Amino acid sequence: MRIFLSTLVQLAVFLFFSCGGEEEISTSETTNADKETQTPVEQPEKVVEEKPEPEPEPEPKELPDPNGVYLPSGEEKNGKPVYANGDGFFMWFNGSTWKITDKAGGGKTISTGQESINEKWSGGGKARHFPDEEYYKDAMFRLAVAYQGSQDNPNAIRLFEEYVTKFPDDKMVAEAYLSLGDLAISDVKPDEQPTFDQIESAQKNYNFVREKSQEMRLITDATFNEGGLLERVADNPEGVVDHYLSFDKNKDEVLQSSEYNSIGLNADKSLSEFDLNGDKSLDYGELYDVASFVYYSNMESLFKSYSEKFSESNEARISEATEKIGFASEMLGRPSDMLNLYYKDIEKYGNDPNNVGVDGILNKYTEKYDEYNKLYGRSLDLLEKLQNPSQSVTFTYRDRKGIEETISGTVEEIIGDRKKLLPFLSANYEGMDQDIYSDVVKSRGAIFSSPSHMEKFKGYLKKYKNLQNGFPSDLSPQVAFANLLNQAKNSGSKTLELRMRATLDRVGSKAGGSYNPQRSDFPAASPGVLVWMANKLLAQNSTEDAIAAMERLVDLFGETGGEFLFDANYILGQAKQQERSYQQAVDYFESALANSSWHDSANDARIRLGESLYEVGQASKDSSLYDRAVSSFTEVKSDTDATLEQRAQSSFMMGECKRAIRDYAGAAYYYLDTTLNFPSASKWASKSYEQAIRCYEQSGQSDQITKVEKQYVDWQRKFLK
Repeated sequence: MRIFLSTLVQLAVFLFFSCGGEEEISTSETTNADKETQTPVEQPEKVVEEKPEPEPEPEPKELPDPNGVYLPSGEEKNGKPVYANGDGFFMWFNGSTWKITDKAGGGKTISTGQESINEKWSGGGKARHFPDEEYYKDAMFRLAVAYQGSQDNPNAIRLFEEYVTKFPDDKMVAEAYLSLGDLAISDVKPDEQPTFDQIESAQKNYNFVREKSQEMRLITDATFNEGGLLERVADNPEGVVDHYLSFDKNKDEVLQSSEYNSIGLNADKSLSEFDLNGDKSLDYGELYDVASFVYYSNMESLFKSYSEKFSESNEARISEATEKIGFASEMLGRPSDMLNLYYKDIEKYGNDPNNVGVDGILNKYTEKYDEYNKLYGRSLDLLEKLQNPSQSVTFTYRDRKGIEETISGTVEEIIGDRKKLLPFLSANYEGMDQDIYSDVVKSRGAIFSSPSHMEKFKGYLKKYKNLQNGFPSDLSPQVAFANLLNQAKNSGSKTLELRMRATLDRVGSKAGGSYNPQRSDFPAASPGVLVWMANKLLAQNSTEDAIAAMERLVDLFGETGGEFLFDANYILGQAKQQERSYQQAVDYFESALANSSWHDSANDARIRLGESLYEVGQASKDSSLYDRAVSSFTEVKSDTDATLEQRAQSSFMMGECKRAIRDYAGAAYYYLDTTLNFPSASKWASKSYEQAIRCYEQSGQSDQITKVEKQYVDWQRKFLK
């Protein structure tokens, strides 16, 4: 049973009181004779009492809106159910009328009704009472969804919980549990972490979805939503650590306490392994590592279960699950397991062009192999050099201004001199173990003189020799994918063949041979391959074919294409730039950036967006377009992760936008700012000097022209050797 009350009417309550005393009435009669014989009594002077100024009546208070959704609370008053709206108000029957108050059976009244619940209510309340169960069920679910959509999370939770309690076997109950899982952490802010109870609540509800439904969509959503939560918690488990800290912290008992033993460590992992200082107690940092390990393990198990159960389902997102399993394996310290898992998935599903996840795994595979190859190889190379301090070393280093310098010396000389050490590490050891990097910088000379430091780096050396030996060199992209390419060609597996050619081309291997994209191959091409084809076609100025490839990607994979939809819009924007259709280019670049601002090519897309806006502004003379272009260029210029060339180009183009509206002072500022901050970006620095001189010519500032010309000559002498 449920009551909906709607329409807000402000209600004012006035209380009226009467004032003054009652007249006194005599009980005996007085005759005229008596009046005559009576001695007159001198009447005292009337004292006129001053009446106090009446206190002003208090202004009527605005009463709360009585309307809302009232659900049975489980209590009864006078033979009728008591209803509650979740905001602290109750609707109950007092024997003759219905009342809405802030307390069941009493309290402050905000609205009253008649004996029949559907009759007129005071205070603007309007009632709709639904005793019919089917209508009630449908209305409750729809209203819960509406509350969730409007981000009224407490009411959404209240209604969904009521729904699953009253209708546990309904066909929509799995949908309700999915929403409850999402809502469990909906109020956690981006810079906060969910508590242990919130995590448990979400996981419980996601598990109910899998128990209550056979529908692949719901099972997949519940699994990936829960997996996303586990990944978030594993990355920063502060809320879980707070829960762990509530356990018994007796120093001698903590590692054996029942609470700690119930946190979910794998059978082959013990708490003592996290007790790094051996004090039989786990401090905050150690508990942080425990929690991270537990939740990455849970994430791995969740997606493994999904993959094993639904590996033959065409609807399941198996390759995406594989990627998640691999990521969890990596974070648990098993990158080789990750690569083996990815390879098997590529081998199994690589010939299905509709399996978008394989393209994602191929990208991840090449990225991760390169990352760990550098981590192990470069760390080991440095550690081996530290064992040979007299070894001669020569390297070339380019500083921030782009000036190259060749440095020579023995390992010991270079390590001991901070001015040589930092360039040495920067030039040769990008991607190495950051802990070793920090230790080398901090220790320097002590590495070769202190026995404890020498032993420490020998320990590092032993560790990385083992890691390198265990790393699967036979799974390098150049070797593994060349083998798969041959298998694909021999078996006529065109999709797998194209995927291997694209990947080998991307990693710079010639094993893929020469290939010119053909439209006839489009049907066998997966999204990642279509992107590769389009880039090659653009490079060959086959713009129409490139556009056709990307339009096919958008048409076929508009719902499942993921990050490849960024690539499609980005390439379409480039094609329209080549055709000088700049407004269309603007639309495509904005579409690319709308949902993928994190993409590796995002800064290039922003630069191209700014260039296209500039061109449209040139044609339309609409100055607002230059402002939009400057905004796009500013994003790139201020991004320290952008390349030097990208930042310099953006800075230069900001000057061009100002010059287009004849703001010569503003333009000169940006040009000179480019020469000051990005002098080694020779193309843009040179152009900036030339344009700054033109601006000063336009504004007639001859003294500034002379000054900038001198700076330009000095710059050329230094940077254009």
